[in-house]
Amino acid sequence: MKTRGGGWTAIQKRIDGSVSFERNWADYEDGFGVPERDVWIGNEAIHQLTKGKNSSLYISITLVNGTTLYQLYNQFSISDEADKYQLFLAEPATGTLGDSMYKTRRSSADLSGMAFSTPDRKNDRCGYDCASYWRLGWWMNCCYDACLNGLWSVTGWSDPWYPLITSGTSVAGTMMLIRRH
Repeated sequence: MKTRGGGWTAIQKRIDGSVSFERNWADYEDGFGVPERDVWIGNEAIHQLTKGKNSSLYISITLVNGTTLYQLYNQFSISDEADKYQLFLAEPATGTLGDSMYKTRRSSADLSGMAFSTPDRKNDRCGYDCASYWRLGWWMNCCYDACLNGLWSVTGWSDPWYPLITSGTSVAGTMMLIRRH
């Protein structure tokens, strides 16, 4: 609650990899995990909390060396299940991570406007199934330059936040926080 003036709601948190994020559509829709440790609050809850596109998204990644980096998006929301929990972002106001979700270096990695995908629901724009290949749930284009739900601390978690963080082995924790304006 102390981050940037408080009032934030955690929608994703990973601190030790004790909860697997290799989950199906229903799990990501309903939410899973342990709030004090590793958790995904659920796509339906995120949709309800961000209706009206009047929320900010704060992302932080703590590296194994103790450094914490962040990115703040002034506008964040996701649609409902009928629209496959499509992600909406506006340009970030500030950050030390650099933007790897919106207007990225590669148009195939831009995530704004993308539907959520899981191993059992392919909603990406790729010729192959990104979520199945990477074994995770996330918003996919073809595939991504940013993904905080990869397999914990293994080489299979590629590009948590490309180009700054290219391997999950360097990540000690992640958080996604939202706050209404």
